[in-house]
Amino acid sequence: MWSEVDKDELMKEQWVPSEPFTKQEIDKIVVSVRLELYNKAVPCGPKSVRKTMDTIYHVHPLPSERTIARILTRYGLTYGRTGWYKGEDPDWLPESARRWNPYKQEVSG
Repeated sequence: MWSEVDKDELMKEQWVPSEPFTKQEIDKIVVSVRLELYNKAVPCGPKSVRKTMDTIYHVHPLPSERTIARILTRYGLTYGRTGWYKGEDPDWLPESARRWNPYKQEVSG
């Protein structure tokens, strides 16, 4: 029975390549995977996020760990945080992360 099955043909039927994800979709996936891991109280750094994106969600092409780290920083999801908080001024973060803070108030004058 199984000896009659053409494995290559079976794999072709199951694997349907999809369009590559856009940068905005990758950002959303990274954020949701990170928050999912955080809520399960398991490691939720860039390495864990990347592994989860590969093994469970099958995201291809996978962003690098460094790219995932940049995305997490941009959305305020580093150091055990769950995002930007209203009225917060994150002076301790790099400039690249501070400019993405949607709650940061501009100082005039």
